Amino acid sequence: MSAGDDGNPKQYLIVIEKSETNFSAYSPDLPGCVATGKTRQEAEEQMCQAIAFHLEGLEEDGMKGVSED
Repeated sequence: MSAGDDGNPKQYLIVIEKSETNFSAYSPDLPGCVATGKTRQEAEEQMCQAIAFHLEGLEEDGMKGVSED
């Protein structure tokens, strides 16, 4: 994950919701960054990977991670 100004990794809220067939996850701080999994743990793991991928894309585009308010 991306490091903050103090060198520590930033933390992002992950919301995990259960549906009839799986779990879905998203981060309100990173619009469009979503993941799913058959279990809650799998959804969380997939979401952590999705956040890392999302932040890499932002950096490649010359943008910094989303600022924390």
